[in-house]
Amino acid sequence: MAKSKIPYESLSISDKIEVKRKKIQRLFRDLPAERKQFADGLIYQFAVTTVTLERLVEEINAGDLIEDFKQGAQQLRRETPALKSYNTTIKSFTSLSKSLLDLLPEKTQKQAGEELMNFATKPAGAGKR
Repeated sequence: MAKSKIPYESLSISDKIEVKRKKIQRLFRDLPAERKQFADGLIYQFAVTTVTLERLVEEINAGDLIEDFKQGAQQLRRETPALKSYNTTIKSFTSLSKSLLDLLPEKTQKQAGEELMNFATKPAGAGKR
């Protein structure tokens, strides 16, 4: 019996992380053993960060970027906590991307960098090119 494929959007957060981890791990399968162990931790964090960014984008798109709040007698405006978290998380994502790319031989860095960005920016559940 054929396995029915569950749409990405319906997966649990931990399953989404695992899907992302497996996809990105393919780019690093040819690393030497001493680098691979280090890369595995970075790959997992990259997958977690990517799924977190997806969740934050959904929340940001569903609401406003700026919110009004009251502090004592003052009425103030600030960026939403989701936007603040997104800005922090995107910095981690960028740092993880660079760390992962630095593990690769120079000749494969450009291609892997493009694949990493496609992996991260391609909408979840989008068809293959």
